[in-house]
Amino acid sequence: MAVTTCKDTLLRLRRALPVPLPESVPYLGVDEFAVRRGRTYATILVDTNTHCLMDVLADRTAHTVTAWPREYSEVRIVCGDRAVSFLDGARAGAPQARQVADTWHLLHNLAEAVERVVGRHGAELREPLTVRTDQDDTCLPADTVPTALGELDVDGGVRGP
Repeated sequence: MAVTTCKDTLLRLRRALPVPLPESVPYLGVDEFAVRRGRTYATILVDTNTHCLMDVLADRTAHTVTAWPREYSEVRIVCGDRAVSFLDGARAGAPQARQVADTWHLLHNLAEAVERVVGRHGAELREPLTVRTDQDDTCLPADTVPTALGELDVDGGVRGP
C-alpha cells in the first residue's frame, strides 16, 4: 500500500484491536521493549506455545506484570529475561509457575562470559602451542583408553586397571 507510518501509530492501532484471549496460557513469555528508548518502556506478553501476542502492558513494573497472570491460574512456565520486576511480578501473579530464562538471553549471557574469559586470557591464547619432544606420539592400546574423565591421572596419563 506504500503508506508511511510510525511505530507509535502501529502500536496504538494494535492496542485498539480486541484481543481474543484463549482459555489457557500454560507457557507465557514476558519481555520489555522501548516505546521511546531511554524514556518509556512497555511489557509484551506472548503465548510461547502458539507465538500469539497476549497483551501489551503500559509499563514494566512488577505491579503491572502481577495483575495479568492472576487471571490465568493455569500458567505453568513464565519465560523471560530474568529482570527483577518480571521475576517479582510473575512470582506474585503466578506463584505456581516455574520461571525460566529465554534462549536469547541465555546465549547472550554465555557469549558475554566467553568474551570476558578470552579477554582475560588473551595473551596465553596468542602464544603458539609447544609440543614436548619427550612424548611418544603412538596411539594408546584400546583397553587403556579412558572411558570417563575420572580415569585420567592429574598429569594427563591413563590409570591402569
